[in-house]
Amino acid sequence: MGFFAACLILYVLGGSRVMGDIPVWQAVLPVVVLCTASAFRSTLPTAAVSVGTATVLVEMTSSGGLGPVLVYTDLLYAAALYGAPWLCRVLQFGTVAVTIATTITLIAISDRSEGVTTGVIVAMLLISPVWTGILIRNHKERADSERERAAQINRLAELDRKTILQTERTRMARELHDLVANHLSAIAIHSSAVLSLTEARRDRNGEAGSAGSGESAGSGEDDPVLRALAVIRENSVQGLAEMRRMVVLLRSDRGVDDDWDRPQLNALGALVEQARPAADAAALTLHTEFPETFPEVSSVIEVTAYRIVQEALTNVLKHASSGRVRIRCEAGTERLTISVDSPLALPDARTRQRPVAALTTGAGAGLTGMSERAALVGGIFDAGPDRTAPGRWRVRAVLPLTQNT
Repeated sequence: MGFFAACLILYVLGGSRVMGDIPVWQAVLPVVVLCTASAFRSTLPTAAVSVGTATVLVEMTSSGGLGPVLVYTDLLYAAALYGAPWLCRVLQFGTVAVTIATTITLIAISDRSEGVTTGVIVAMLLISPVWTGILIRNHKERADSERERAAQINRLAELDRKTILQTERTRMARELHDLVANHLSAIAIHSSAVLSLTEARRDRNGEAGSAGSGESAGSGEDDPVLRALAVIRENSVQGLAEMRRMVVLLRSDRGVDDDWDRPQLNALGALVEQARPAADAAALTLHTEFPETFPEVSSVIEVTAYRIVQEALTNVLKHASSGRVRIRCEAGTERLTISVDSPLALPDARTRQRPVAALTTGAGAGLTGMSERAALVGGIFDAGPDRTAPGRWRVRAVLPLTQNT
């Protein structure tokens, strides 16, 4: 529509009556044809420039209007920009040949200066749009090539990153299997052997005491040493099983967010029950307040909550004084609140009351690990003496039910 309106303005102003007065339809018809061809300049550039060339040739031999020539320059530009490579070469050499031929012909049949001036005008109308289109086309092709090259470099970098990550995971799995898993296996084997030997010795002593005095020495079920050995064996076997699952996960190509063999909130009750023997040996009473059913949460939130409770229980068994331990989980509409309240450790109370299995020295990374886990999912973590209850230690974590990725 813009080209058509410009051509009509030129016609009204007299720019289309170069070779005398012509009928209106004869001036408008070529413009309509060229404007129609211009509508297909990017989708069908070859057909559009062919129709435009034929129309301009007919127009130049009849009326010689300026408006159709201006529309034709746009068709030449579009053909050089969107056309096939062979069309660009044809236009490039064709326009140069037409310009040279026109200039030589006009110089031969008319004044030299007039021929040169006309040749320059023809060059501006034919060669300039074609070469401009070719320059922009080459620029776009170089830009596309650079973008494709950058995308390929990014793909190669991502492949290298994945390869390095998988190699590191394999190395970690090998180290865990060769070092940590072997140590856990040794602990489990030796604790089982010591427990078996102790029980066998007690059985023999019981039989000897029964034969000599008619009284049984008892089964030794209340012996703190036996309870400690049982706790050591149970925890070492469980740790070995989890370590083996971790090794399998590290050696596989699964992501860390996969739901494969992950801890679940519904297993918190079993986790607490598993810690009761050690708690009883430390004169600790575990009291839980869990909802009947936990809400559906993402796997990352579920693992984070489970590990925080697990680490808090471990710290309680290692450091708390004897007394009541309260473990609570409150699920709201938007967040999950976890709190573990325990008696604050008294001076030398731990060494007086802990069994052999609980006399361990931590590395001090438990609170840091729980805080980092909560921060990674956008939660809040706090641990320290409870201001509302003197003599109590509280671990509290508030986790969002949904994780924004």
